Amino acid sequence: MALMLSIHLGTVLGYYNNPEATKEALTEDGWLRSGDILYRDEYWNLYFVERYKLLLKYRNHQVSPVEIETVITKHPGVFHVAVTGIPDKECGDLVVACVVPKPGCSPTAQEIKDLVKESLTDSKQLRGGVIFMKELPTTSTSKVNRKKLKELVLTLERE
Repeated sequence: MALMLSIHLGTVLGYYNNPEATKEALTEDGWLRSGDILYRDEYWNLYFVERYKLLLKYRNHQVSPVEIETVITKHPGVFHVAVTGIPDKECGDLVVACVVPKPGCSPTAQEIKDLVKESLTDSKQLRGGVIFMKELPTTSTSKVNRKKLKELVLTLERE
């Protein structure tokens, strides 16, 4: 069962001089919308899945980049992968995989696409293609810089 995490903050007033951000983040009764998606097991333990803002939208489907990345990392020639979307007027986001191959390996775009096709539903296919990179852009904390990646995919050649 997937859940959106909300936390009650008591008497928090909101973001300083930013009523729009406050309205987006806080409910009228004082709950903070964290933007985190969790799941609960049968013992009521909660587990983090991903951030809601990371989800892509293909037609009417929510697409999890993390789910697609998990599949692609199973390819023996893939060192690192990050999935993002390319805007499309008709469909919303076209899913694109940015792949860093392992040293000495040369996976093909078709191999990556076939792996996703065999493992995931139609809405999660790599319609935006595959981009091979030497490294993924990272933040100062060594996490994938998804904002920068989203900008880069618009200018890089896709297979």
